[in-house]
Amino acid sequence: MCAVLAIYGKEDILAYVRGTLGGKEEEQEIESLVKSDLRAADVVESIQADYIGDDGTFDIEAFRRLKKLREIASKVGACS
Repeated sequence: MCAVLAIYGKEDILAYVRGTLGGKEEEQEIESLVKSDLRAADVVESIQADYIGDDGTFDIEAFRRLKKLREIASKVGACS
């Protein structure tokens, strides 16, 4: 199945970064989406660190997931 941004939007990408998706299959679909859809890659590039914290806290695991998605996005030519 080919993931499209209409099915997985910004909130789903944020859920991936926050670690609140349903499972590995959904995580792989988000990664595939970012890899294949420039719009999704641009969404990843637009995510700010304060979107993933909670009231001034910093989640290192969420930051690592965001970094992973940004690396995927940069390979498809997304711009900041």
